[in-house]
Amino acid sequence: MSRSSNELRSLASQTALYGLSTVVGRLLNYLLVPLHTRLFEPQEYGIITDFYAMAALLAVIYTYGMETAFFRFVNRKDQNAKSVYATSFYAVLTTSLILSVLLWMNADTLAVALRHPDKAHFVQWFSMIFAMDAVSALPFARLRQEARSWSYVILKFSNILILVGLQVYFLVIQPAQGNPSSFTSLDGVVLSNLVANGITLLFLLRGLPSLREFDTRVLRPMLAYAWPLLVAGLAGMFNETLDRVLLKYRLGGTPSSAMWQVGVYGAVYKLAVLMSLYTQAFRMGAEPFFFRKNADKSVKDPNDGLSYGKVFWYYSFVGWGLFLVVTLGMDAAKLLIGPAYHEGLPVVPILLLANLCLGWYYNHSIWFKTSDQTRWGLWIGLGAAVLTVVGNWFLIPLYGYTASAWVTLVCYASMFAASLLASRLYNPISYPWKGWLLLGAWALFLYGLDSWLPSGLGMFNLGLKFLLLTVYVLGIPLFRKFGLDR
Repeated sequence: MSRSSNELRSLASQTALYGLSTVVGRLLNYLLVPLHTRLFEPQEYGIITDFYAMAALLAVIYTYGMETAFFRFVNRKDQNAKSVYATSFYAVLTTSLILSVLLWMNADTLAVALRHPDKAHFVQWFSMIFAMDAVSALPFARLRQEARSWSYVILKFSNILILVGLQVYFLVIQPAQGNPSSFTSLDGVVLSNLVANGITLLFLLRGLPSLREFDTRVLRPMLAYAWPLLVAGLAGMFNETLDRVLLKYRLGGTPSSAMWQVGVYGAVYKLAVLMSLYTQAFRMGAEPFFFRKNADKSVKDPNDGLSYGKVFWYYSFVGWGLFLVVTLGMDAAKLLIGPAYHEGLPVVPILLLANLCLGWYYNHSIWFKTSDQTRWGLWIGLGAAVLTVVGNWFLIPLYGYTASAWVTLVCYASMFAASLLASRLYNPISYPWKGWLLLGAWALFLYGLDSWLPSGLGMFNLGLKFLLLTVYVLGIPLFRKFGLDR
């Protein structure tokens, strides 16, 4: 077996394990969506959507690219691994405490600015969640770097089980028992997150790095490497979450009607979660894999470009398959959300394609991370952020959340295209473009064909959809011939 094949098997194994914790865990969490969308009216669910969208933005600020910087520097021969870990950990710990104290002290003012004046306690609770998440990031990164996948899986999976269990208690069991509580149902959602993350952090901090290993001489180059990733990551989160933040400001009508649409959009966004989880799992496995591969200079692999191309093609094959699974199974998927949210279903295919494009960008953009040219991530992210802000600002008043979905797709596709053009100038790698294009055209053709078929969950209709999925898989050998086997 070739070195390239062994590496691909290693990457697939890592992605599968990270996907196990991420996908299974998030699917358990996803089982709460039918509960949330039936327990909460869309305007109430919009509040949760709004806060968690802003949480994603702040999570990038709290870690400011130090995870990727850790992966980069811990694999360098001229760096001490313990010092790299301790330096990155205590840097993130210090900044997280400072930021969370500032948020806590200004909770009332921030709640008013966010148009949730009665939710100042949410700002305080989220400030604690941010700090715990950020401090946990480096221990989790070390587990990934050391290929301790099962430890990572168990901790992530336990976190989700605790979170789901607490929400079931706060939202179902406690009200059924008639126990008096000073918390609302929405409070129970956030409080569950806070408690679950606190318990996970306690387990992660059992092996704290020695403070004596902290070294400012290591910190300075790590920060220089990480700051473009911070800006790029923040721009990326703008692309992913700013639409839900801007909706309440740019939609016409009353604040309640605006939050209704935010809630609908947030709920149907969940139906694209399968593609998002796949992309996230791939990224978790790919980053440490490619950094280790780049650091290993002992063997020059003549098929290096081909191995990158194989990873890209197989990612696309699975991604398009997930796109078809969700879109062909929309009649079943929509049962996961309450009927009040079904009006937003037409944007789901757009969001699936957007997340697939994001995965292509993550796959392809590894070139500027392993070659220390992270400025490209900065410029690409900033350009996409400008598209996100301008597109949402002007189009939301005209088309509502449908505009947000299309802007998301355009931004992610633009990021992938920009990475492709830049790499051709600075770090060209061979990719199987012909097979990739044929694969995409085949999947879209089957998706279009399905739109002409009758809808419903009858056995005949389900059989037709299963047949289309089978036809997709049967076409793969031909596309491999034009792509990988050229």
